Amino acid sequence: MFNYTSFDEVFNFDPECSYDEIAIQGIDERRKKLEGLFFEKVLKLLGIKRPTKLYPPKSNGDLRNLHRAIVESAGADHHKISVLFYILLDFDAPTGRRAYSTSFGQNSFLPQKYQIYMKGLWHMDRLEFELALQYLTYPSLIPTFPDEILEVLVRHSKGNDMSLPLAYYHTVQPTLTNSSALEALFTAIARTSVTEAFYFSRGQPEYAQRHMFEMLISLVLNNSPKDTVADRSVELINLPFNQEEEGWFEEYLLRGQGRSIRKAKDTLMMRRIGTGNFTGALSLNGINTHPIGGLDWTTLSEAVQDGLGPRVDV
Repeated sequence: MFNYTSFDEVFNFDPECSYDEIAIQGIDERRKKLEGLFFEKVLKLLGIKRPTKLYPPKSNGDLRNLHRAIVESAGADHHKISVLFYILLDFDAPTGRRAYSTSFGQNSFLPQKYQIYMKGLWHMDRLEFELALQYLTYPSLIPTFPDEILEVLVRHSKGNDMSLPLAYYHTVQPTLTNSSALEALFTAIARTSVTEAFYFSRGQPEYAQRHMFEMLISLVLNNSPKDTVADRSVELINLPFNQEEEGWFEEYLLRGQGRSIRKAKDTLMMRRIGTGNFTGALSLNGINTHPIGGLDWTTLSEAVQDGLGPRVDV
């Protein structure tokens, strides 16, 4: 009967095997980019302290010490076997096949769902995010490390393409427990759709709503691509704010942290004009912008003032 506690049985293809220098260097580089490997998080769940001292192993002796630490940990057998399965994926990589891990999975009777999940984490640790999601979104899996996975996907998305983190969130529908993960998700939504982010913020606990509302304003005005910032700004000022949100909008752009945004007053004036608050728009001072097509805020303000006539003083 197969015994996973025996090093020679787990690594029966070569009991003297070890990681080569290229593999070690690659793991260390990816650890820095990810700010910690998911494999290390799994080792910590087993109760193994300071996993960075054990992985990646630098020699066959170090690999044996890692195997011993896993076997002697407080985790359940299937969790220990899952971790060993991950290590065998490392040895599979140079071959372009998964002979070692597949054989180990069969011999140890490791349930398929654990193999799928460990493959997902392995691809995450290799920065192969699209491949990782093919496994991590498998229907029968119970989400583990969803906060960390979402944050990594947002942080490593290219530009404003948030398709991967949003695909993960909408497919898995995890319960996020960290505020940083929730903010990462909101950032991904806001970069994709201003309106969707606005309604998402309304669905959050009351204490978080204003923070997300202000995040949305900042993301639209400060982090939109040049070719979309105008459209996204118009979408922002046309949102159906309630009275409280209207107050937040004014406070943030006039007296809050948003007042330092380059187009803060321009945005506020656009909102006031768009909602018919012409007198409020005229009361804004200090707006100096370059003319666009012969039109600037001074000209526009004068036109509004002429249109209001005597009502301007009401």
